[in-house]
Amino acid sequence: MRHLLPVLCIALLSLGGCAMLDPLSADPQARIEALDEAGEYGRALALLDRQLAADPDNAQLRRQRADLARRAARFEQRILIEAAEHLRRDNWAGARERYDHGIAVLPDSQALIAARDAFEVQRQEHLRILRTRLMLARAHGLVRERPLVDEIHRVAPGSLRARQHFLRTEREARELADELTLLGERALAEDDPMLAVEALTLAHALAPAHDSAERLLAAREARQARFPPPAEELPGDPSPESIATEATTQALKARFQAAFAAQDLALARHLLEVLEARNGSDPALRRQRQLLNQAIDTQVSAGLEEGRVLYAQGRIREALEIWRPLKALAPENRELEAHVERGERVLRRLETGH
Repeated sequence: MRHLLPVLCIALLSLGGCAMLDPLSADPQARIEALDEAGEYGRALALLDRQLAADPDNAQLRRQRADLARRAARFEQRILIEAAEHLRRDNWAGARERYDHGIAVLPDSQALIAARDAFEVQRQEHLRILRTRLMLARAHGLVRERPLVDEIHRVAPGSLRARQHFLRTEREARELADELTLLGERALAEDDPMLAVEALTLAHALAPAHDSAERLLAAREARQARFPPPAEELPGDPSPESIATEATTQALKARFQAAFAAQDLALARHLLEVLEARNGSDPALRRQRQLLNQAIDTQVSAGLEEGRVLYAQGRIREALEIWRPLKALAPENRELEAHVERGERVLRRLETGH
């Protein structure tokens, strides 16, 4: 019997402890108030709705329900505002946390559920764009790196390390060209000819082939159809006098768009510089600068690789015919400058026999 007493005491204490942990279980009204005070509006409303179902004519419960619904609506609005502010600052994790917290408190809120679903769509689209940009950046980098890897391999043919690096780079170029081809075809199917041209240009530069050339031609034709040049012939590089007499900034923007669509990137670059000098704070111009730089990088990268192939075949003059015009697009590109200088030096030796 003495041995049973401690067990009975523990059991009684446990029962008392449970009662202390949930003192409101027998008093729904007190529990509703406690949940309301804790900000658990969804649970409080659910419990209050059960009370109203049992006593639908209770005016006090209806008033309490209306007050609680107003507080829940204010909470819902606050969550939406806070999540939007996080998104404005590009804080995706903070926005996700706000939506998750709001839905945990108000699981039946259609506004919060719809906002979170829209956020997820936006997040997935942003991720897709970032991955696309990463792929294009890798391609641009590989196009610039590949000639150096090839030259190291030719200068040090007995180096195992140089050969392994060469083979690895060639394999990566083929794999990346396949990914870029898929990206370009998908962009064409989604009516995005600008992305299609960039992806397929880089794919052809990394792995030149007849079918990749055909795909690139189709993408360029789609871009031309989507962004046709103006009916009149595009003017040449405008003089300062003609620029000064432009009617409005909108006219300059229209000329820039026409030049960009026609892939007259040198003219587009010049016009954009004029627009930036007039109103450099215009956010639309910053976006245009980004697109133009991207198009120039693509054209220069593809031209470097195309010329490199010709140069390796001993067709120096043809390589220079590709490289020289690119200098007007990218005068600050040291790699391009080095290619032109080397090609011209070799061509002079061939012509003079020295």
